[in-house]
Amino acid sequence: MNFLTALIDGLAGFVRRNPLFCLLLLLLALFAPSVLEGIAMFVVYALLGIMLLFAAIVFSFRWKLYRMRRDMEKQFGSGTAGGGHTPRNREGEVKIRTTSGTPEKRVRRDVGDYVDFEEMPDSGKNEQ
Repeated sequence: MNFLTALIDGLAGFVRRNPLFCLLLLLLALFAPSVLEGIAMFVVYALLGIMLLFAAIVFSFRWKLYRMRRDMEKQFGSGTAGGGHTPRNREGEVKIRTTSGTPEKRVRRDVGDYVDFEEMPDSGKNEQ
């Protein structure tokens, strides 16, 4: 019962704050109900579209979070992503893997010059 009285009080307060808008709605309802129905349907469809857009954004965000979590589990080897448990390396253990088909150097060996140099001691003078 309190809900019903709160709803009526809210509607009465809206009418007191917006008398011209309420008069316009009353006149539309009396003299052009099809226009009022069109406006109401537009408002309903607009609200429905906003709700669907919000739901799509929420589901998209949740899907991205799921994918990021799955990718991080794969990358760091924690959890059982992918159905199997990945063995962890012991601390300090080093594994060297060679790849086959490494490309050869792209620059020929005879390209470029070697410049022999030697460092000269600083004479101690500060030239400005």
